[in-house]
Amino acid sequence: IIGGSGGGHMTLLMLGRRPGLFAGGSAFCPITDLARWHADSLLKHPGRGKHYAKMMEKACGGTPSERAEEYAKRSPLTWLKDAKAPAYIATGIHDGWTGSVPVGHSLRGFNALCKEGDAISEEHIAAIEAKRSIPEGLVSEKVDDPFYSAKQRIHFRRTSGNVRVTLFEGGHSGNFRAGFDFLSRQRRGSPVDWGLPENAQASGGIEALSH
Repeated sequence: IIGGSGGGHMTLLMLGRRPGLFAGGSAFCPITDLARWHADSLLKHPGRGKHYAKMMEKACGGTPSERAEEYAKRSPLTWLKDAKAPAYIATGIHDGWTGSVPVGHSLRGFNALCKEGDAISEEHIAAIEAKRSIPEGLVSEKVDDPFYSAKQRIHFRRTSGNVRVTLFEGGHSGNFRAGFDFLSRQRRGSPVDWGLPENAQASGGIEALSH
């Protein structure tokens, strides 16, 4: 299963709600917590707004304070503890500024799936969202990934067990070539395969999504 933005939200939601169904999931710039995104969407901020809070209120029957259970039921973070399939999560580091979904949604999705001790701290998440850069002390894996060009370079990557998160140079975007390659390697019931091809066409791999 694969998707970006609202499709990324659905990808992670389905991995948690139907843990035995999928061999893997690729989620780009996903929304992982609807109550948090409702609050994000009310902020006076260059990348927020766009009436998403009102849309959520119509869909859920009220605000998060009025319909907390409904917002939780529709949020991947509520269900990811049950997920079994490998998950590839990626987003542009500028999302939340040039798009409407702050990168913390992706990072918290990673935190819900990673091994104990590998989670990214709320302090580091806040710093990334505010400054659109990787704070000192947050170490990225060494990356040689042919799906990302120098222009679309990876700022941060962490892999832990069945989940990987990548922050690349870009906004509200997805790298569907990378996502499909990851999914092609997975087999339900088998260990995750994080392999990469020796050569891949990175050019054109990053796709801007509606925000």
